[in-house]
Amino acid sequence: MTQIDVSHGDEVATVTMSNPERKNALSPATCETMADSLRELAHDSSVRCVVVDGEGDAFCSGIDLTSGMDVASPAEELEGGLNAIVTTLMRMEKPVVANVSGPAVGAGASIATACDFVYAADAAVFAWGFTDIGFVPDTGATHVLPRLVGLRTAMELVTTGRRVDADEAVELDIATDAVPEDELDELVTERVEMLLSRPTRAVGEAKRLLLRSSHRSLEETLSAEARAQDRMVETDDFAEGVMAFMDGRDPEFTGE
Repeated sequence: MTQIDVSHGDEVATVTMSNPERKNALSPATCETMADSLRELAHDSSVRCVVVDGEGDAFCSGIDLTSGMDVASPAEELEGGLNAIVTTLMRMEKPVVANVSGPAVGAGASIATACDFVYAADAAVFAWGFTDIGFVPDTGATHVLPRLVGLRTAMELVTTGRRVDADEAVELDIATDAVPEDELDELVTERVEMLLSRPTRAVGEAKRLLLRSSHRSLEETLSAEARAQDRMVETDDFAEGVMAFMDGRDPEFTGE
C-alpha cells in the first residue's frame, strides 16, 4: 500500500506519495492519511512552503482500484480522503508546489493541479481518464480544470481521457513549467527558495482572493481586498517591506 512520507527542511515540508511499484496509486486509507498530514502542515507556522511529489518515475496514478474501494458508496470515501486533500491544498494559506516527475493520472492529475505551482519533467503526462472506467471526474477536476484550460478543452480532456504531455501541459496552463527530468529537482528547489523569500501571509491572502474572485462581484472583490489589506498592515513582513523600500534594499521576509 502507498505510504505518505512527510519530511521537513528549513521552512519547507515535502509530502511524498510512496509506492513506486503501483505508480503511487492511493488507497482510501492512504488518502485519509495524506489529508491528515496536509491539514497538520497547513496549521504548522514553521512551514512556509509545501512540496507534493511521488516516489520513482510517477507522480500518482490515482485511486488504487485493487485496494478494496467500496464502489457502492464512493461519496463517503471521497469526502474523507481525496476531497479533503484537494480542499486542504487549495485553502492552505501558504504556497504549495507539485513536483511531477512522471504520470499524473485521474485523481493524481487532480491533486497536482490543485497545487499552486506545477513543475513537470519532460516525461510527465497528465490525464483525467475517469470516464475510461465509467466514472465521472472527481477530486475537484470539474472545478479546477475548466478554470485552467477553459470549458471546451476541459470537456474534451475529461470525455476522451487523452494524455497531455509536459509541453502541452505548459501551453494549456496545466503546468507552470517543464524541464528535462534531470533538471526538475533543481528547478523546484530554486522556485521554493523564491517562494520562501516572499511574505508568506501576503501570498496566502493573495491565493485566497484569487481562488474566490470568480464567485464574487466586483464590489465584493474590492471589499475582500480591502479587508485583507487591513490584516496585512498588522504583519511584521509589511513593516519589513516598507522599511526595506525606504532603505533601498531587498526585504528579508520571515512569514510573520
